[in-house]
Amino acid sequence: MVDAKAAKARAKPAGNAPLRSGSSIPPHAHCRICNAPVDVKADPRVCKDSSCIEELDRREASERRMRTWMLIFFGLFAFTFIGPVLLRAAG
Repeated sequence: MVDAKAAKARAKPAGNAPLRSGSSIPPHAHCRICNAPVDVKADPRVCKDSSCIEELDRREASERRMRTWMLIFFGLFAFTFIGPVLLRAAG
């Protein structure tokens, strides 16, 4: 069995990794939209381009809407199975 704490202690965070010898690329991240390099600490992880910011806002709104609909459908699905049990127990 693998000891998770020991493995975590041995692992090094990727953001704090020093430059390897011979490598001239500093640690960085990429824009989620256009894949341009951005600062590691950038939050949200997009470049300063207005089209990327607008696209990220559109995607986040779409994800929120999808989560809401999934919750509604899950609630309806659960109610169709739990509702009759509760009605039978109450009546």
